[in-house]
Amino acid sequence: MSLKTKNRRTSLSRALAACLPLLVISGGLALAQRADAAGEAKVLTIGLAEQSQCIDPQQDNYGYAAIEGRGLVDSLTDQSYEDPAKISPWLAQSWQINADATRYTFHIRKDVTFSDGSKLNAPIIKANFDAITNIPGAAGASYFKGVKSIKALDDYTLEIEFEQPNVPFLAATSTGELGIVAAATLAKSPEERCHAGVIGSGPFVLDSVKLNEKTELVKRQGYAWPSSQRKHTGDAYLDRVIYRIIPESTVRTGALRSHQVNIIQATGYDDAEPLAKEGFPLEKIESLGTAVNLLINTSRGILADERVRQAFSKAINRQEVVDLAFSGYKIPATGVLTRKTPGYLDQSALLAFDLNGANALLDQAGWEKSADGVRVKDGKPLRITVSFYAAPVNQAFLEVVQQQVRDAGFDLRLRPLTGGAYDETLLAGDYDLHRWEWSLGDPDVLRQLYSTKALNRFRLSTPNQLDGPLDAQRATTDPAERKKLTDEVQKIILQRAYAVPVFFTQELWSNDGTVRNLEWGGPGAGSTSQILYDVTLAPAAK
Repeated sequence: MSLKTKNRRTSLSRALAACLPLLVISGGLALAQRADAAGEAKVLTIGLAEQSQCIDPQQDNYGYAAIEGRGLVDSLTDQSYEDPAKISPWLAQSWQINADATRYTFHIRKDVTFSDGSKLNAPIIKANFDAITNIPGAAGASYFKGVKSIKALDDYTLEIEFEQPNVPFLAATSTGELGIVAAATLAKSPEERCHAGVIGSGPFVLDSVKLNEKTELVKRQGYAWPSSQRKHTGDAYLDRVIYRIIPESTVRTGALRSHQVNIIQATGYDDAEPLAKEGFPLEKIESLGTAVNLLINTSRGILADERVRQAFSKAINRQEVVDLAFSGYKIPATGVLTRKTPGYLDQSALLAFDLNGANALLDQAGWEKSADGVRVKDGKPLRITVSFYAAPVNQAFLEVVQQQVRDAGFDLRLRPLTGGAYDETLLAGDYDLHRWEWSLGDPDVLRQLYSTKALNRFRLSTPNQLDGPLDAQRATTDPAERKKLTDEVQKIILQRAYAVPVFFTQELWSNDGTVRNLEWGGPGAGSTSQILYDVTLAPAAK
């Protein structure tokens, strides 16, 4: 079972590598290794696997705010990747939170301007947050659930009040999804912003975009307000950043080896170790937030039965999924939250592979194996469908899961979706299982995804066991008490098998050895924030 999957994928990879041409970058900025030579512009070129279809950090759900868009906009605060509990000043030089965390008062820096020369102040930040709450589907809108008022008390004091305590809001203010844009951007429609991009106050400015081909940023002149977590002040060291979209991993690898790019995203699993041995350093960036889960629609069909849900989870060998689909470069899930996320609870025992246990549960639930191995009850097969964003990485691991659960008698059908169909299906609850993860460096990510008052990905009815502790943890300022509440939520999710965590995301980035001081920040929707502000380029090895 497993070797066929692996051998088939390896053969395909080799065939593609043999027939795909080497990426050629033409023009005056041709070779990345020349970018930092004396007298030339300092240019960093990054090879990305894909590009978001919306180039507005506030709206995008798929990583733009954390990668290309992170250098365009600044946020009120900054969150440390190494220590997610550390929140530092940025646009807000200080803040106060009242005793029950219903009111946040931010004192805004007075020296900040947008790249169009307009002034950043409390009224424009208020206008940003008002706009976010009114953009359907905006990634940052969920952070304002239950907001009572947003006020500019004066030009440089912003007050945000919530109807109920909102302890995790401070961490949310560090995300690119709550990055601040200029009035000229706010004057555009959400659709115009998606296509034209935004004017921000960040250390880089959007220069040009060729969709699915290339994005170029240039250094912002006169930048002087970095987060206190950064290593220097003043302008960014880089003059230009070029993001090239290179969907095929073997072509990205070739571009790195030939020094046409300095950094590549999503290093191919077969290439990571050879590249490292050749002197191309590999970074493994663990995600914050939830594991990659198969979320279960508990409101319909076969999976409304808790025993069936539990059996499905037990039938998955997570280590084997990671080994076969990702060559061991992901991390088998040991809980609902990733292990770097504040509030993580180790639930390895509940996620252990147990085929005998899965079969026993299905026997109890009245599902009998037929001649073809698929269980049947009342004349109907044990057939469920998993919906997912159509991408090779998702197809790969779900094919392994599909074969594993077949051993317990499940007929798992794969349903790849693209573009708007993916979002529409999720919002409508039109799924049995749905592949999903969400990034946030706070356990409140559980409430945002699973509360019936928020996104309700489990499609639970009320009353239920989760809403109470999810609301309570948001309102609890005592860290120990909050941990008890979030532990309770995580235990319920796995004991009732509302979700099936499969693996923890670990992003692979390789570079050519010339890149210095590349840093990572707090999470954004779809990715960990890549910080280029302090980056310098050393001469390439000859």
